[in-house]
Amino acid sequence: MNYVLLKYVYDDVIQIPSHEKLEILINKEDYRTLLYVISSAKEITRLKSKRNVHTQIVNLKFSDHSSLELKIKIAIERNGIILMNSHDILKTSIINKQNIKVPAPRFQFEHILLTSVLSKTDVEDRFRNYFSSFSFETRSKIFAHICPKYNFILNVLDELYTFSDSNYYKIVNVIKTQRQNKGWHYTFHKISFVYNYLISTLVNGWRQMDERNNRSLNDRTASSELKNLLQKNALVRN
Repeated sequence: MNYVLLKYVYDDVIQIPSHEKLEILINKEDYRTLLYVISSAKEITRLKSKRNVHTQIVNLKFSDHSSLELKIKIAIERNGIILMNSHDILKTSIINKQNIKVPAPRFQFEHILLTSVLSKTDVEDRFRNYFSSFSFETRSKIFAHICPKYNFILNVLDELYTFSDSNYYKIVNVIKTQRQNKGWHYTFHKISFVYNYLISTLVNGWRQMDERNNRSLNDRTASSELKNLLQKNALVRN
């Protein structure tokens, strides 16, 4: 199954704060397989979903009364504007020490940076600490990726952690010039955004889901590492 956990920066799943939403980027064709994997976790007692434009929010309740919320995405976008190439992120994903798929360091850094800057906030301390643990070689590769792409003039990556209007406009200008945000690509994504926004507004409620009875999916397609992640999260209390 082709997926990544976008902002997973922990040494162990037990460290995930109970209030945090896990963001999953997934290939569109694997979406139903993901639902099957989620629902097959034995500790889950209830599974509900809610559509929110290009994101499917899935709320899980576990047998120990703890809960977990997932944000399942098929695109990295904001108000109909594509921020990053999802195909590249999925194609270059790596498997961490916990056997969980995460973005390559350069894309992980870029995604977290864009999320912070476009929200006009500083990069959170937990992400700063995480990136500071990277080797010099890894940070150099991130530097070589991020600086020419967004026309940054930096001495060190840490200079990007504090929000600035200059960095904001550099990022916005680069995003606007990307192929997927020009011409008919832009029109298509905007129409798609408006359509999905209207649908999510009209269908504004949680829907009970049950994929356990879907026999068309083969259990061998399930991702054991993600299943284990969800099962372990039964230990994360509210």
